[in-house]
Amino acid sequence: MRNPTYLEISRHRVFYFRWPLIRPGAAGSGMQTSLKISLGTRAGSEALSLARHLSYVGQALMKQWSASGMRYDEIRAALKKHFQDALARRKSEMAAEGRLSVMHVGALQNGVGFAEEAIATGSDILPHISDDSLAIGFAEKYGLPLAPGSRAFETFKVEMRKAYRDYCAKVMAHDQSFESFEFDETVIPLSSTFAKPASGPVNTLTDVAAKFVAEQKKAESWVTRTEQQKLQHLELLKEILGTEIDIADVTSSDVQRVKETLLNYPRNRNKIEATRKRSIEELSKLRGYTTLSVRTINTYLQTYFGLFAWARKNRFVAENLFDGLGLKKSKKQAEAAQRDAFSQDQIELMTAELLENKRGLINKEYQKWGPLIGLYTGARLNEICQLELADIKQDAAIWYFDFNDEGDQKRLKTTASRRMVPVHDQLIAMGFLEYVDALRPRGQKRLFPDFSFSAKEGYGRPLSRWFNERFLVALDIKTDDLVFHSFRHTMVTRLLQAGEQENLVKAIVGHTRQGVTQQHYFKGYTLAQMQEALRKF
Repeated sequence: MRNPTYLEISRHRVFYFRWPLIRPGAAGSGMQTSLKISLGTRAGSEALSLARHLSYVGQALMKQWSASGMRYDEIRAALKKHFQDALARRKSEMAAEGRLSVMHVGALQNGVGFAEEAIATGSDILPHISDDSLAIGFAEKYGLPLAPGSRAFETFKVEMRKAYRDYCAKVMAHDQSFESFEFDETVIPLSSTFAKPASGPVNTLTDVAAKFVAEQKKAESWVTRTEQQKLQHLELLKEILGTEIDIADVTSSDVQRVKETLLNYPRNRNKIEATRKRSIEELSKLRGYTTLSVRTINTYLQTYFGLFAWARKNRFVAENLFDGLGLKKSKKQAEAAQRDAFSQDQIELMTAELLENKRGLINKEYQKWGPLIGLYTGARLNEICQLELADIKQDAAIWYFDFNDEGDQKRLKTTASRRMVPVHDQLIAMGFLEYVDALRPRGQKRLFPDFSFSAKEGYGRPLSRWFNERFLVALDIKTDDLVFHSFRHTMVTRLLQAGEQENLVKAIVGHTRQGVTQQHYFKGYTLAQMQEALRKF
C-alpha cells in the first residue's frame, strides 16, 4: 500500500495523520505549520480510511477559515480558555506551595500596569516583545486563523491586553483571599449536579485520596520528598475523619475539626514516647508539648486543599471546603520571614572561616565547598550535594554547574530547577576547579563522595546538620531565620538590588519564570548573561 503524504508511520509502527495548515496571510511565503494526530492503529487499511476522512474535513475547514477569519466571540472565547487554564495552574501552585512571594506580587502588579497602559495607548504589553509576535505565537500554538494586519488580528491584540490585565488581577485577588476566612457553610441544593443519590456509590476518603495520589505520581507532580510529605498529611486526615467516610459527606464542621486538631497537634508526634501511641482524641487533651508551627500547619492545609480541589474537579465533592483555610502569619512572623538573607558582615565572617578555618570547624571538604557553592550560586542544598563531577562543565571559556536530575537518585524540585549556572569567578580563585581536578584521578564520581542517599533527605542531611547546627552556632549568627537556605535569599536580594532583571535572577536560582513570553517563547538566558549578572554579587 502506498501511503498518501498526509499519512505517516512512527518508529513504533503507529500511523499518524499530518495535515498542513497554511498560516493565514502567509500565502506564498513558504511559512506553514501542521496538525499531527495519532490514529491509534497499526493496521494500514484502517489508518488509510481514517486519514481520508480527516483530509476531507481538513479541506473543508481550511476553506471555511480562509473565507471567514475569526469572529469577535471566537477571539474572546480563545483568550478566555487560555487564561482560565493559566489561572487554574497558578491556583494549583498556590494550593501546593502557599502564597505568592513579594517578587511574584510585584511582577503581577507591573503586569496590570503595563496592560492598562497598552489598552490606553495601543502600545505593547511587554517591553521586550511586540504584541504582534505574541498574537502570532498564540495563533500558531492554538491553530487560530489570524492573519497579521487583518481586522480580526488587530481586535485580537486589543482583547489580549484586557485578558492579560484581568488575569494578573485575578491571580492577585486569589492570593489576597488567603488574608481572611469564610465560615459560612454553603447550602447545596438537592438538585445540585453534585448531589449524591441516597442509593449511589460511596467514594470513601481513602479511595479518593488514593486516586488523587496516583494521578499526581503519574503526572510526576511531586518529587520524592514532597510525595512522602503529602502521604503523611493524608494519613493524618484519614485518622481524623475516618478512612471510610464518604468524601461527599465531609462538612464544614469536619473541616474545622481538622484545623483544630492541627492547631494542637504535637510536633514530632511519632518520635516522642508519650505521644506516639495516643489517639487523636487523647492528643487533643494533652498540654505541655511543642505544637506545629504556623508554616507547617499551612503545609497540611495546602495538601488538603489540593485533594479537595482535585475531588471537586472530578465531581466527588460539590465544593472545596479547605479553600481559604490557611493560617495568617502575625505581623511579627511575617517580618521575621523577610529577614532571612545574610548580611554583608555575616557573609564576610563565614567566608573568612571557610577559607582560613581558624576555629577548626572544617574537617571535611564538603564543609568548605558546600557553603561556598551555595553562597555563589544560590542553589538549593540538595542540588549542591547531589552534584557529580560530570556536572562541572565548560562551554568555551565559561565553567558552569549543570544542575540536573539525570543519574541515580538525583532529583529536582521543579522543571525550572534544571539549569546551568556559571561557576563564579571567586570560586575559581578560591581553588574550586583544583578540588574537582584532584577528585577525577581517584576514580570518584560524586563532587562530595562522603554523602550517602536518603529517600527522605536526599544527599543533603550531613551538610545541613553541620552548617545549621554547628557552623552558624559557632559563629554566633544562628537564628530561626538564618539557615543554609538563606544563601538563596541572599543571592536573589543582592542581584535584584544590583538592578538585574527578575526573570534572569529566577533563571539563576531555578525559580519558574512568569509571563506568557517567558514561559512559552523565551528559550533561556546565555551563560555569558548569567556570568555577567553573577559578577555583580
